[in-house]
Amino acid sequence: MMGNKSAAIRLLGKMEENGCKPNIVSYNTIIDCHCKDTLIDEAFNLFSQLISRGIAPNIVTYNTLIDGLCKLGQWKQATRLLDEMLSKGIFPNLLTFNVLVDTFCKEGMVAEAKSVVQMMIQRHIEPNVVTYNSLMDGYCLRGEMHEARRVFDLMISKGSMVEVQSCNILINGYCKQKKINQANKIFKEMRRMELVPNTVTYTTLIDGFCKAGKIQEAEKLFSEMLGCGQLPNVQTYAVLLHGLCNNQQLSTAIELLKEMEANNVELNIVVYTLVIEGLCNVGKIESARDLFCGLSSKGLQPNVRTYTVMIHGLCHHGFIIEAEKLLREMGGKGCSPNGCTYNTIIRGFINNNETSRATRLIQEMRERGFSADASTMELIVDLLSKDTVDPGLLAWLKDSV
Repeated sequence: MMGNKSAAIRLLGKMEENGCKPNIVSYNTIIDCHCKDTLIDEAFNLFSQLISRGIAPNIVTYNTLIDGLCKLGQWKQATRLLDEMLSKGIFPNLLTFNVLVDTFCKEGMVAEAKSVVQMMIQRHIEPNVVTYNSLMDGYCLRGEMHEARRVFDLMISKGSMVEVQSCNILINGYCKQKKINQANKIFKEMRRMELVPNTVTYTTLIDGFCKAGKIQEAEKLFSEMLGCGQLPNVQTYAVLLHGLCNNQQLSTAIELLKEMEANNVELNIVVYTLVIEGLCNVGKIESARDLFCGLSSKGLQPNVRTYTVMIHGLCHHGFIIEAEKLLREMGGKGCSPNGCTYNTIIRGFINNNETSRATRLIQEMRERGFSADASTMELIVDLLSKDTVDPGLLAWLKDSV
């Protein structure tokens, strides 16, 4: 993209050199390239240039710039540009309004989004499925499910406006609010509306069932998904594995993992990390270690989350020397420990009565720009309340206050 954009800019310059005056289409094309590359200042420089050369911007120019600003969260500048459009007699179209509605909703400003919708209607521009989906998603993000459902019902009343994405938004909203029965109700309504649930629909609802502790319903829905010929993706497998591990169904999770491997499903490090964590949590540290050590043979590199999970498991089961060895290995593998990693191993050392080692790691953590979290500080305070306290720990606390 960058190479093409540079070529386009050079071509614009050559056009001028050869006496061929660039028109609004030429400028719009390059402004669009800049906006897609989030180079909004460069886009506005071109915008100023075309105006200074007597070329009138059109609806495409403004829509492109408004969209570029909104994607960067600069909605105030976008609304100022809308006002400028109107002052020049350039009337916003459906695309203009949809971009603004979506941006306001993502910012949690649903009242402002509704005002934009009202402006649309006043200008005889009928909101479409994109408009209403954005508005519904905005209500869902705020947890205002009653209002989201009202938008959904309005779409139904307008005929064939509801689409699969509309249902997915509402199902996700209900699941996030732990209203799994309402989410399932929308899923069942889809058949009545002759809408075919897609992978996102199934994955969202499976995740909702898992988080609600309804693991049997999640497995049943997964089987239904396969029976309908809807192929699960890696995210579907991940949410189901996570649910199985969190609901003490580890043997089923391992069977599912083996089935996925046998079917050559392209698994990522997230999936394996979930299973490693599940194994650690039920005390199967040897199996967790074997799976962790076998990642490289699967062409996968542990990430910081994988290392942290394994370190936590090792510390929890008393393998603190091995845990620290793993911490030291991280840097050499191009995966530096983060604050969570340090806090995890420090808590592990404290819980295993290795306060001297913990103090040394606390100092190391501070030198790397990380700080103790609430759980770690609670353990440190508990240690200070005892008679025997490591002098290094006292020194650290004195420096921290």
